[in-house]
Amino acid sequence: MRNALSRRRVPMSVGVVLAVVASGPFLVPATAAAAPAPAAVAQQARAATAPLKVPFLTSGGELVSAGRTGFLSEDADGTARWTRYADGVSKVIERREGDHVLGGGAGSDIVVVAHEVNEAGAEEFYTSTVKVFDMASGAAPVTLDLNASQETHGFLDAAVGSTLLVTDHARQKLKLIDISGGRPTVRLVGDSYYEPHWMPDTLSDTAVARNYDEDLVIDLKTGQRVGTYQLAPEPAWPKPYVPRSSFLSPTHVGWTERTDDKLVLATAVRGQDEVVRTPLGPDDSTTITGGLLGDWFLWGASTGNATPWHAFSARSLKDGSTVKLLDHATHAVKGPDGTFLVLGTTAAHGAGVYRVAVGADGRPSAELIASTGEPNDGATPLAYVGGAPVTVDLDGVAKARLSWKFSTTRADLTVELRRKGSWERFETVVRPASGSGAHPDGSLGFDWAGEVEQWAPRPAPNGAYEWTVTARPWNGMPSVTTSGTLTVTRSPKAHDFDDDGAPDLVARDGNGYLDQIGTRWDDATGRLVPLDNSTSGLRGWNIYDRVEAAGDIAGTNAADLVTRDRDGVLWLHRGTGSQNRVGYESRVRIGGGWNTYTELAGGSDLTGDGRADLVATDRAGELWLYRATGSTTAPFEARRRIGHGWGIYNQLTAVGNVAGAPAGDLVARDKAGVLWLYLGRGDGSYAPRTRIGGGWNAYADVVGIGDGNKDGRPDLYGRTAAGAAYFYAGTGDWKTPFKTRTTTEAGAGESWGGNPVQQVS
Repeated sequence: MRNALSRRRVPMSVGVVLAVVASGPFLVPATAAAAPAPAAVAQQARAATAPLKVPFLTSGGELVSAGRTGFLSEDADGTARWTRYADGVSKVIERREGDHVLGGGAGSDIVVVAHEVNEAGAEEFYTSTVKVFDMASGAAPVTLDLNASQETHGFLDAAVGSTLLVTDHARQKLKLIDISGGRPTVRLVGDSYYEPHWMPDTLSDTAVARNYDEDLVIDLKTGQRVGTYQLAPEPAWPKPYVPRSSFLSPTHVGWTERTDDKLVLATAVRGQDEVVRTPLGPDDSTTITGGLLGDWFLWGASTGNATPWHAFSARSLKDGSTVKLLDHATHAVKGPDGTFLVLGTTAAHGAGVYRVAVGADGRPSAELIASTGEPNDGATPLAYVGGAPVTVDLDGVAKARLSWKFSTTRADLTVELRRKGSWERFETVVRPASGSGAHPDGSLGFDWAGEVEQWAPRPAPNGAYEWTVTARPWNGMPSVTTSGTLTVTRSPKAHDFDDDGAPDLVARDGNGYLDQIGTRWDDATGRLVPLDNSTSGLRGWNIYDRVEAAGDIAGTNAADLVTRDRDGVLWLHRGTGSQNRVGYESRVRIGGGWNTYTELAGGSDLTGDGRADLVATDRAGELWLYRATGSTTAPFEARRRIGHGWGIYNQLTAVGNVAGAPAGDLVARDKAGVLWLYLGRGDGSYAPRTRIGGGWNAYADVVGIGDGNKDGRPDLYGRTAAGAAYFYAGTGDWKTPFKTRTTTEAGAGESWGGNPVQQVS
């Protein structure tokens, strides 16, 4: 529903004054006044004997407009510049977030910086303030507040010299705001429209307004409609959407359509009703750039994957003959005195800005006036060679290299990874010119941290991914897009319940809610951090007095839980490896009599068979080994005694291979708070203990969390009874197996049910 303002008609008065935030009267800019003679303009525009240098237009820059003294461009990073023809000096146009930079139309030296407003919940975009620069005179800009009055409210679509072309979307109005002289005025164009907006291609006295499926040619001096042209309907879904352009010249009006999957140019002589439609091709979603130059239509494919590529060419509206102008072009803008400026490339002169004009023979030709300065790679199209990643092994590595080979390394890449069957994806841009991305083997790529979702990063789950890579060559030739699939793999981890390679914790509160807390390693802060959406809130777990992460004991390649109820029965909750809310299968009874044990610890492979085993100490201080079988119904072999005197410990934690030996290790805390390391021998027994340090009785839980910081070594986690949590990174040295602790929010605070966490494992 539109807002209330759209339901009532607001009278417009001629002579509405805009709020002018500038000292002194606002006069028409010099470039919008009387134009110099064409001969003088030509001499000025060609003052430089050699092409100007415009390195900022490499790799993704674009032309915005072309005036009499210079041209407006925008870099790939969004920096806007005005470059003078006379000496090549470029001036950066200051802008802030939300600003949009426009030119003043063909042959105008006006630059407008418009601040666009898109308020949360608003039903329309609108322009608040505009800054108007006269780049020829260098005078201070004049600031106008379009939102100061309802009569001037709207969105700035384009500017033609000192006339602003504004659309009031809420009231479906088209406006012409004349900012020349001391009292800017507003004129309505016609009555209300369905979906109006001004098109960017203009003349000094004429513009085109699009009203849904019709183009209206408007005389800017009178505000009257001088032509109406019906456009063919847009193809229905699932046909690709391609923006429809409009073109204007003193003699013709034109626009693009798609008919029968063909790109079609529609043209008409101004003042006449007959429309001539000419198929241009190609038969895909290619976007074109171009315009009308006298009796010629300039155009070329700027994006897409058309084969063969359509070079930037001129097509005669009289006899259909064509003239090739550039091998490729990305942007074309109308310039002064019936010329065009085109950003593109030729095999002879390389990439840069070319001036296109009609010569004495009546045929257009292109001349390089500004070079990007990049080595001339000729006009050879970019080609994908191969070398795409097939399997990405993220075991114990902070980053994995993903790369692709193209026919040149002089190109930028846009990469998207999307996990199959999921909304999760990762995107990045590779820019070798900035110092990274090109590898010695001739490939282009990046080092992936193994994460998806940039705004709320999480470790990428194992499985199949679809990738799409677009390479944009520096020589201005067309981009190439290729796609394929890859598989992310990691071996099962003792604390990985959701199959993403990163450790997970299970936390239980006093009401029996069990949360599964995913984690990731934040390189920026050097901290283990919890995932925002990782809690599960499973109910009923207060029937158990012990909940232990036991590693993969049942052969599913996912971590499992073992739980002991208050009658001494031990249960298996086999993990599914699912990223869904419930990550465990229904419980399976292991056996009774387990209340004889005071401590349980699972997750380490003590016997070298690749399965996580379980150890337990009884009330007599005997240490027992339960070797995993891989079976769900009988997950452990009969117990075997492997030690005695273990009654001195009140905490056992299986920590995996912390010291580089081939078997899992164990840490034990004695009643004085000293922590000891027992190195596994691989046969179910341990080497003599090594003292780690004291003070560990501060922790209610000590957990062998696995590899939390992605360096390939198991780490340790501790949580106090008050809820403070800490992370100890593994060193790989059995003498000093852990680094100094760092804080973490994982497992700290309250559970999903809003109660303090009582146990973490």
